[in-house]
Amino acid sequence: MNLANIIHWGATYFPEREALVFEDKALTYEELNACIHSVASYLRERGIRRGDRVALYADNRPEWIMIYYGVIALGAAVVCMSAAYKRYELEHRINDSDPVLMVTTEAHSSCVPPREELPRLGEVLVIEKDDTLSSLGETKGAGAERVQIVDCDPGETCTILYTGGTTGTPKGAMLTHQNLLYTAQNVCFHERMVATDRSVCFMPLSHVFASNHIMNSGFYAGATLVLHQGFDMDEIVSSIAANEVTRLYAVPTVYIRLLNHRGCHNHLSSIEYSFSAAASMPSEVVRQWMDRFGLHMHEAYGMTETSSLVTFNHLYRHKMGSVGTPAGVVEVRIVNEAGIEVSQGEKGEILIRGPNVMKGYYDNPDETAKAIKEDGWLHSGDIGFLDEEGYLYIVDRMKDMVISGGLNVYPKEVEEVLYTHEAIEECSVVGTPHEEYGEAVTAFIKLREDKAASEDELIRFCKEKMASYKAPKRIVVLEALPKTPQGKILKRELRKIRPT
Repeated sequence: MNLANIIHWGATYFPEREALVFEDKALTYEELNACIHSVASYLRERGIRRGDRVALYADNRPEWIMIYYGVIALGAAVVCMSAAYKRYELEHRINDSDPVLMVTTEAHSSCVPPREELPRLGEVLVIEKDDTLSSLGETKGAGAERVQIVDCDPGETCTILYTGGTTGTPKGAMLTHQNLLYTAQNVCFHERMVATDRSVCFMPLSHVFASNHIMNSGFYAGATLVLHQGFDMDEIVSSIAANEVTRLYAVPTVYIRLLNHRGCHNHLSSIEYSFSAAASMPSEVVRQWMDRFGLHMHEAYGMTETSSLVTFNHLYRHKMGSVGTPAGVVEVRIVNEAGIEVSQGEKGEILIRGPNVMKGYYDNPDETAKAIKEDGWLHSGDIGFLDEEGYLYIVDRMKDMVISGGLNVYPKEVEEVLYTHEAIEECSVVGTPHEEYGEAVTAFIKLREDKAASEDELIRFCKEKMASYKAPKRIVVLEALPKTPQGKILKRELRKIRPT
């Protein structure tokens, strides 16, 4: 078993089909496969062996994909470093994961700490300064030696992705060949992905959503990946039209921006399937998307520790507001604080078990034991409930729940109401310190360019639609909400802001 075989299969079944499009260049499956073998052969010459770890620290680019599969083909594991990491973050993750080699780019090499601060790291390769790696796009792997792909055990580590998990402390989730292949197959089946599909990817490949749900699954299907370095509105809208993209994968903030983009409707006519991940999608945005484009907004539930997919909101039985039912043989339970399974419709922590659940956190048995407990059940740290048909609804993160005056307030519920106000483009609700209530429900909002609304007006609006204790006591208007590179709103940064 080896994840890298999905490119070999593509080259066998669809050798002349476009596998990868980036800017004005394209690679067929045969060419991409040759480039990957070229990388694998080169890294083997440099001493990379089965069980080693290789850190990959770069923006989205074709070489990222070639190096990723080239490392995996040798039976080694890729440690995916976010291109957004700065020096301190990088130092922690390199020393934590013990890679024998790091591959980066000129643009990011200045963030790599001095070698004396990285005692266990072997060499560092900079793509632009390396003759073999820098020429991959031009040679297209011509004349590359074919490397025997290592037949790994299903439970061998394939990639390590860093995540805050349920505690917020960065940990390296070890995802196995079985985890990633199972999820790729699961995504293809549930989304009905086929070889003629063309998916756009502007999300960071270092994140599980892009690398596994979009990239690995697309290649598993023999489809085409239209890759972008990042999200630029005009560039992406033009690319979708020019490349006849059929599948749009994005996060809620991107869909909100597309809805507010005048005239983009004419450029998105090729889209047949739209999918949102990484954060809960407000129901009002889903309704607007359906009204504007006539497409369901498909959602799923997943996390890094589950190799992405846990549940999927079906093509043939779609429920708005839900994240669907457990996908494939994945199991989901809802339990209370005592770990006892709750009744249908009752809220509690979401537990997950299945072949998609990670092996554990790298070199961190204590945190692994906290996350994966009895009988292999992963404790997600998320709050949700199951309806009478087994559809899962996400209420909120346990750590994001606000306790105001002794009452529990779920931020997502308040956000859903705020999003129905015509003046609000984006919002996020957190708890901020309050002398009387302990925590005050505080909403941080971004207004639409041509709209206005006062704090009093918005608070009254919420009180008309929900219990008064849930309504924000404070509303703060910002020009932009802080976000991760994946587009998630950073609630921890909002909590640092002290409303006047």
